[in-house]
Amino acid sequence: MGAPPALCASCGAVQPFRADLSLYAVAGLPETYDLDVQTLRTQVLALQKGLHPDRFANAEPAARRYSLEWSTRLNEALAILRDPLRRADYLLQRQGVDALGEQVKVADPELLMTQMIYRERLEDLVAARDLSGMEALRQEVDTAATGVVQRLRRLLGVLPCVEPEAAGAALRELQFLDKLLGEIDRREEHLQNA
Repeated sequence: MGAPPALCASCGAVQPFRADLSLYAVAGLPETYDLDVQTLRTQVLALQKGLHPDRFANAEPAARRYSLEWSTRLNEALAILRDPLRRADYLLQRQGVDALGEQVKVADPELLMTQMIYRERLEDLVAARDLSGMEALRQEVDTAATGVVQRLRRLLGVLPCVEPEAAGAALRELQFLDKLLGEIDRREEHLQNA
C-alpha cells in the first residue's frame, strides 16, 4: 500500500486536498481492479478516523476545510471502489472509455437476446407468483454476474486495459445483470407483501 497523502508523514498535519488524485491514491491503495474489499474498507475507515471533521472542529478554517474535503473523497472512494461495476467503470473512464454513457448503444445481439429472455422469464414467474422460481432465477443471474466479474478481472488485470471494447461490453453486461438482480428483489418483496 502507498502512503495516504492526506496526512503529513512526519507531523500528522492534514494536508491540502488534491483533486487530481485518483480514488486509489486517496485511499493509499494500488490501482487495480482485483481489489480486496475488506482491505479497502479497513484502510478507508482508518483514514476516516484520523481525518474526521469532528477532530478539526477547533482547528484553523483551512484545516477544517481540508479534513472535510478528504473525508468526502474517502467516502466516494469507498462507495465506488467496493462495487465491482462502479470500480470497472471508474478504471475505464480513467482511460477515456465511457462504456456506460448515454451515447453508448448496446449493439450486441446476444446480450439483447439474453436481456429479453431473462425479462420474459421474470414476468412469467411474477404472473405465476412463483417465489421459488424467482429464487432460482436470482441464483442463475447472480452466477452470470460472478462470471462477468471474473472476465473483468482478466480484462482489467493489467492497466491500462488493452481490450477496452471487450471490457466495455462486459461492463454493460454486468450493469444489466446488476439491475435485473435489483428488479428480482423488488418483485419478490412485492409478492411477499401483497
